[in-house]
Formats: sequence, C-alpha cells, structure tokens
Amino acid sequence: MIGRILAVGLAVAAATGIGTSAQAQRITIGTNPQGTLYYTVGSGIAAALQENLGRQATVQPFTGSSVYIPLIAEDEVTLGLNSSIDVGGWYRGEFENEPYTQLRVLARLWPLRQAFMVRADSGMQDVSDLTGKRVVTTVSGQAATGRVNQAVLQAGGIALDQVEGVTISGMPAGVDGLVEGNLDAHGIAVGIPLTQQAHATIPGGIRYLSITGPDATDDIIGDIYPGVYLLQVDPSPRLPEVTEPVVVAAYDVFLTASASLPDDEVQAILGALYDALPQLVSDYPAMAGAQQDMMTSPTNTIPFHSAAVEFYREKGIWSDENAQRDASID
Repeated sequence: MIGRILAVGLAVAAATGIGTSAQAQRITIGTNPQGTLYYTVGSGIAAALQENLGRQATVQPFTGSSVYIPLIAEDEVTLGLNSSIDVGGWYRGEFENEPYTQLRVLARLWPLRQAFMVRADSGMQDVSDLTGKRVVTTVSGQAATGRVNQAVLQAGGIALDQVEGVTISGMPAGVDGLVEGNLDAHGIAVGIPLTQQAHATIPGGIRYLSITGPDATDDIIGDIYPGVYLLQVDPSPRLPEVTEPVVVAAYDVFLTASASLPDDEVQAILGALYDALPQLVSDYPAMAGAQQDMMTSPTNTIPFHSAAVEFYREKGIWSDENAQRDASID
C-alpha cells in the first residue's frame, strides 16, 4: 500500500511537466482536505487505478465537496468521492445552484457514519443534551454535512432554534474549535484520523452523541433529509473513542463522474476498481462495508452512468431494483 501511495505522490510531482496528450490521460479524483477520510481513501483508489491501468491517477484535495462537485460536473475533475446526500442535493439544485443534472454515479463504495462529537468530560450522552449548546449546523465547504447535522438534531428531538448554531469552513476548523473549547459539538465522520487526533489531544478524549427519542427512526430522518438512515456503532479496537453502542446517522459514499465521461473510460476505471476493491477494503478499515456485489447498491440519489450500467449488467449485479431506482430520479 505504501508503495502505491508513493507512486501517486510521484505522479502529482510530475503532473506539472506532462504534455497535453498525457494530461488528457490523467485521472483526477476530487476529495476533501488532507487528514479526512475521503482524502485517505481517495489516495488509495488513485494508487490502485494507476497501478492497474498504467496511467497517472492523482488525488486533488479541496476545502470540501461543495467546491469540487461543480468541477466534476464540468469535467474539470475526472472523479469524486461524494455522499449520496451531497450529490443528490447538487443534482436537484438545493444548494442555490442550477441543477447539476449531468452528475452520475460510477460505483457505491461504503456507508459513511456521521455523529456529533463532543468532549467526553462534557457529561453529554445523547443528541437531546445539546439544548443551548454551541453546535456546528452549517459547513460552508461541505454543504451536505451541515444539513446532516441539522437532520440529526431534529431526529434527536432538538429544534434548530434550541441550539446556538455555528458555521465553519470545513472539518479541521470544527475539530480545532472543539479542542480549543470554542465549540460544544461538531458533526463529523466516525473514526476518521481527525477524530482520532481529537481523542488523543483532548484530556479524557471524545464521545459521539447517540440519536435517541421518539423521532429517532429511519423513516423520520430519511424524510428530513433523503438518503440518511440510522446505524448503530459498537465498541471496536479500531474505535477507542466508542466505549458503548451509539446510534449515529449514515449515508452511502459513491464514486461519481460526469455523464460526458467517455464510455470506454468508465469501463476501464470500473474494471480496475472492481478488481482492486478487496485489497482496498483490507488496506482501509473505513471501507469495511464495501463489497464488489454492493457496488450497485440502490441507495443512489443521482443516476448511474450508462456505461456503468452496462458494466454491472455484464457482471450480473444490475437488478430490476436498480433500474427502478434510476428511473425514479427526476
């Protein structure tokens, strides 16, 4: 794994000196900033594509997905790691944008778990304990993350005007605010390097708040924000901050592209990803929910690329449910 990631780093260093024809062959993967889960996994996927395709594949970190999703739609970035809720919102035009109806799914990767992170010594256990607290409700660089925070508050029985809503630029700013004592709660993906860093830095560590109460159901949180569901996270040696079961929000992460990405390019990328997926899951524990036969999981909020549909039909994993799901997306 280290050798493959090193190869990606060399490719990044060489990128400025390549010619026009080679540039056209380079695959770029948009992700969130360094230190985030998307960046870490994106680096691994880039390395796998480069190794299996014999072409340059580079990860490009941005402040947040709200920055690079438009670049994917306009073919300025080849691929992106995006949640179902994020691309769905951009596709429908829910972020004060013209609908990006050219966005497409190539593959479902893994379920992303998001929870409110607080200091363990705060005494808070459940989302309902956040009344009157300083809580991140808007993330300017990652619009969907803020909206999930809001959905979690509501499912946990808290109205938005019952907390002191805070806007941040991205995940690192929220972690810094919690460490420095300027925030009481920050919504973040469970178990990513930033949370491990905070757990090791804050005296007593961190805790994730559990979503509880009469509104804590899949149906209710899914109605508040389509694509979100509830998931229980159990204690694990890989999650030292989880000392007892906690119910968090979850949504699926997809590899996305533009509808105009050529069919042969889609087929080549998916062939390499399909073959590399078992090793990627082994190398990156966060991808534990990724499986080859789940690459077509019908939880998508934007359509699959037509060439991806053909690829999965040949693999025998494109179902009637998939076709119905795609047909239902306006």
